[in-house]
Amino acid sequence: MSELIEGFLGKRVDTKKSRLPALWDRWQSITGFILACFILCHMVFTSTILLGKDAFNAVVGFAEAKFLFGEATWWITNVIAAVIFAVFITHAFLAMRKFPANYRQYKMFRGHKDRMKHGDTTLWWFQFLTGFALFFTASAHLVDIVFGGHITAESSAQNFATLELFYFALLAFMVVHAGVGMYRLYVKWVSIDGANRHEMLEKRKKAKVVVFAVYGALAVIALIADFVWLTVK
Repeated sequence: MSELIEGFLGKRVDTKKSRLPALWDRWQSITGFILACFILCHMVFTSTILLGKDAFNAVVGFAEAKFLFGEATWWITNVIAAVIFAVFITHAFLAMRKFPANYRQYKMFRGHKDRMKHGDTTLWWFQFLTGFALFFTASAHLVDIVFGGHITAESSAQNFATLELFYFALLAFMVVHAGVGMYRLYVKWVSIDGANRHEMLEKRKKAKVVVFAVYGALAVIALIADFVWLTVK
């Protein structure tokens, strides 16, 4: 009963505020940070095709611990994908707490965003839209990897040729969502430390430039690599 009361009112039976929202926020940030870092690594990984099929297959072999076992243990990538999928689902459900719960809340937020014309609020809106899209597209991609077989340049090229529009869209969703997410993590956990308002805003501006520059640069490289994937035979 006490858990029900805490869930409805946000307070424990002793009237103290519940710590659950703060705990959930912390885990949302942790899982989001893990996924944002993974997306950086994933873009670097897929972009190795720019160096040729042998380079891509060598990276796959390293990920599959070929240097330890003498041969590729392809199931390792399935396990890694399963772990990332679990983190992704956890993050998605934690983030859904902040989504508009109904059409009325959606309209209220849209009106709030349009009236304020606040940059960070607009960024959250893009994060919300791309997060919703990723719930379906990233889930489909991860499930395919979890239950798929050995990854090679040839098999990856075949998949990309079959679903090229899907992978182009997935790249765009990932970059926008992860880039905005990393910036918002900085704002939430770092930028408020020991600074006046002017210095805080300057720090946020610099952080935004750095984060977007890193994700933007890797996104351009990954986009070029996507076109190269279409030529791999």
